[in-house]
Amino acid sequence: MFIFFGLFADPVSDVLLRISEAWPDLKVVRLEHPISAIAARFGENHYDLSRDKIPTDILLMTERLSSETPSARFLLLRTECFGGICDNRGRILLDGRTLFEAEGDGALRRLIKFWGADIGPEEIFEPLGRSFRWG
Repeated sequence: MFIFFGLFADPVSDVLLRISEAWPDLKVVRLEHPISAIAARFGENHYDLSRDKIPTDILLMTERLSSETPSARFLLLRTECFGGICDNRGRILLDGRTLFEAEGDGALRRLIKFWGADIGPEEIFEPLGRSFRWG
């Protein structure tokens, strides 16, 4: 089983610094493809593996970061894969509010389209690969 829980944000102003201040232990990287974004992966100490929901404290902090960074998009993403089948769920936040939520078939593709990129029906997104280098 592979589980990913992360945050992606437009690389504007001091968003990388704000994410690092909110969660100093996260590994934060800059993505250029398929989207231009600041990406952070939460460790297991930030969420319950047995629950598939986005933890309330992380959602509230992301809403705050989003409201403090006007017009920057934020994506909270949870992915669980077992035997090559992945379940994705997430939400896009803008100006401190949830703009869009998706889960199930095609959810990752619909979420990434908010950045103007189409990752295709196979939903291949490099940060979700086991070989992706975080930090």
